[in-house]
Amino acid sequence: MFLYHVIIRNDDLGEYFSPEIVLKEGLNRKTATKWYGNSGNFFPDLTIRFRPANLPKWVDFKVAFGAGLEEYDIPHYRFPVFSDKILIFNRDIASDLFSYIEDIYDGGNGRIVEGLPSKEDLMKNYWASMNTLEEFLKNKPYNNPEIYIFEQVPAKLIDYIE
Repeated sequence: MFLYHVIIRNDDLGEYFSPEIVLKEGLNRKTATKWYGNSGNFFPDLTIRFRPANLPKWVDFKVAFGAGLEEYDIPHYRFPVFSDKILIFNRDIASDLFSYIEDIYDGGNGRIVEGLPSKEDLMKNYWASMNTLEEFLKNKPYNNPEIYIFEQVPAKLIDYIE
């Protein structure tokens, strides 16, 4: 089984690492495309407050980066599942959490988040949606997975697909 990571070139924002760098150094939070959100870092105080007590220390959104289960049409990296430090969360919950960030930029009037559960309830649900890759593939508890890798993908495992 493979995972995929899309490549988006955005030189103006300094967010692009050439495939040569990734193929030499590996894929990690620093070299990953910023196209993937990091929902666990939207509200770090809530992430920490509602973090399940029994999680290993490696579950740290400061080092996590995103991936996908399906191949992209545009240039991307492909690599085999190489680790058990890969977790899946429900992207629909993450989208609702992001609405609270959008609301801040909209002046905090609440129009965007009207009818949504509180940020606190969403963060509790976000953590509750957490699955290992194996669990997710076995049960598919939701349709919109958000995949995070919590360690570097070694360069030797990465294929660059144009």
